[in-house]
Parts: sequence; structure tokens; C-alpha cells
Amino acid sequence: MRLDVQYAGAEVGTLDWLPDAYGVQVELDCARPTGAPPLLRCYGQTAGAPLLIGLPAPQQGRLRLSRHLSRETLKAAGCAQTAPQRCYLAERPEPTQTPVPARPDRPVQAPAPPLRTGDQILDALLDNGAVHVAPAGDALLLSCTFAPDAPFALAPACVRCTVAGGRATLRWTKQDAAQAAASQQAEEKVT
Repeated sequence: MRLDVQYAGAEVGTLDWLPDAYGVQVELDCARPTGAPPLLRCYGQTAGAPLLIGLPAPQQGRLRLSRHLSRETLKAAGCAQTAPQRCYLAERPEPTQTPVPARPDRPVQAPAPPLRTGDQILDALLDNGAVHVAPAGDALLLSCTFAPDAPFALAPACVRCTVAGGRATLRWTKQDAAQAAASQQAEEKVT
């Protein structure tokens, strides 16, 4: 595949992109741009990071480069399966443009608030990710991994847990939350 090579928006030469079993062989042949800095590198614009193709050497008044690029190099730049979208000469890679996300037609809804039990200890376990929660009708199902020979996150409520399939599960209702709040207030009055 033959690609055009540009310098400052003008076409200055070509790059042959020849895929093989181990990557790509590239052959660059460009006119030396007038007024250009002494060291120009050849870059490929890809969907990912800019691909440094190489540093062409001046030969007989032209810039030439023959080089092999490995599959790993191509993969890191986001062009493992396809050639770069465009090739150019420059001192440094052009900044990549991040696409501006399209504005939605309707307002974005705020995320739903996290599910809470009302119990300080259980809510702390939910906050640190040790326990997972899912709504189940009028209750919340709290669960965590369980092994009989290891500590588990729902241990503070172990008498109310069921265990099946390597998971400890606690069914938490609003009535449980009210009782937890009442016992908490009683403890605060005692201390």
C-alpha cells in the first residue's frame, strides 16, 4: 500500500506500507522540504497514539528510510490491522485531537443514589465495596463471598445470613433499619 507523506500540509513524498508476518516493512522516499528543520521524523496518524515511523536520512538530496515495525509497536499505536490514516514529517508528533462527545437531545439524568440500609456498619461495608447490594421488592439483598475457613464481610450480621454457593446473603428490610436506628439511639443515650 502506498501512502502520501505531508509536510506542513503539502505532499512531499510517499511511504510504502508492506505488511508481513512479523509486522510491517516501510519504505519512505520524500523530497527534502525547503525551510524545514534539520531533523524531521516521520509519523503516522492513527486512532490511538501517534506512530513514530522513523527518522529519515538525507540521501542524494532526498529523505529516505527503510525500516521494519513490529506487531507490538503497531498494536501500541492502534494500527495493528490497518495502515495509518495519514503520514507526515515533523519535529514532534502532532497533538491528538480528542473527539468532543455529542450533546444528548434530552437532559442527562443524575445517577440514582446508592442503596443504603440505615445501619452504620452495613453501610460502611457497602461503601468500601466488601458487600454488594441489590433491591429485592421491599428489601435489600446484601451479599459477599463466603468460605467456611475464612473471615467474611457480613460477619457483623452473621446470625441473619444464609449461605449458598460460596456467598453469604442477608435480606435487609425497612423494619430491620428501624430497629437498628432505635438500638443506636438507645446506645447513644447510655454513653
